[in-house]
Amino acid sequence: MSAAESQYFALLRAALWETPVAVDGPVDWKTVFQIAMFHGNAALLADLAARKEEDAPSPKLFAKMQNVMRENLIHQMRLKQILVSAVKLLREHDIEPVLLKGFGLAMLYPNPSLRQFGDIDLFVGTSDFHEACTLLRTLPGGYNWGEEVEIGRHYNIEFGQYPMEVHRVSADVEDAKEQRLYVAMEQDGLVDHSQRIDLEGFEVTIPSKEFAVFFTFYHAWHHFLETGVGWRQLSDVALALHSYQGQLDLDKLKTWINAMRLMQPWQTFGYLMVDRLGLPEAELPFYSPKCSRRAKRLYCQIMKEGNFKRANHFKRKKPKSRLWHKVHASFSIFVDFFHRVGVFPSHAFREMGRSIKAAFGKNFQKK
Repeated sequence: MSAAESQYFALLRAALWETPVAVDGPVDWKTVFQIAMFHGNAALLADLAARKEEDAPSPKLFAKMQNVMRENLIHQMRLKQILVSAVKLLREHDIEPVLLKGFGLAMLYPNPSLRQFGDIDLFVGTSDFHEACTLLRTLPGGYNWGEEVEIGRHYNIEFGQYPMEVHRVSADVEDAKEQRLYVAMEQDGLVDHSQRIDLEGFEVTIPSKEFAVFFTFYHAWHHFLETGVGWRQLSDVALALHSYQGQLDLDKLKTWINAMRLMQPWQTFGYLMVDRLGLPEAELPFYSPKCSRRAKRLYCQIMKEGNFKRANHFKRKKPKSRLWHKVHASFSIFVDFFHRVGVFPSHAFREMGRSIKAAFGKNFQKK
């Protein structure tokens, strides 16, 4: 771990748990803030920098940090307006949406306005899906509608630069057996045992505590496999576990993790949540110190890629032609495989098979 990385985690822990900052030497704010930008928690560190009287960033960098905080707050305020309008409209037609991620997770942070997220995710289920999409297209307010595309598990709606995903299912599960198990988990966590929270004066429905923890981890896991995971997603899991300490049905959570064949990733990511993010070991269910070596390899991979692979220079280079885009996408499948096979071999092979099928499956269909 480099000195800047060590400082980044010291500052991140202080922001997550509201503890005193313990940093060795002068803070390399430029590098630390760049890491934070790559991993989706720049607003958290920008707020910390604003409250640090000594060893502050340069005026130019400080202004950039303040701009990140301001843009994040504006983005959240606009998303909340859209969310309230959408939920009210659906409730008028006896549809109760469940808010996934986003504001529900932000409320677990010491300062909810500092959690960065890009869109609104609403789960409505299969039976209400088409009616919900039809209703949401009629939302008043002069929104600048962009693309409205149904893809897989959800329906994408763009309110100008503010996206919403309306979900018929909360996650795509390729394996048929796992998919059946996941449907039962959704019924339990999103319907039977969902909960209500107050979102600054407006009540919304969110998943059960067990499903919130599991789904947040499952979402982070798929980020790792497909688009790159950042420390913001892992901070979400850590704060959910901390907030729901002593309230979780651990037998249910363990059953769900094992059903999706994720105990090894859970324990490995969990090791890093304890070691890097400062989650108390007692608050991580099924903690295993035996994962330390695997966790070191995982740590290197997370730092190399970042959230949506923002830290990965190869991924950030956009091919200029359609042909090179196909070559680039094909090469990426194998690059991703070699990166992941050293951490989670069996999962890497499964994901490569899924990626090849998704990318080239149509070429092998019988005509």
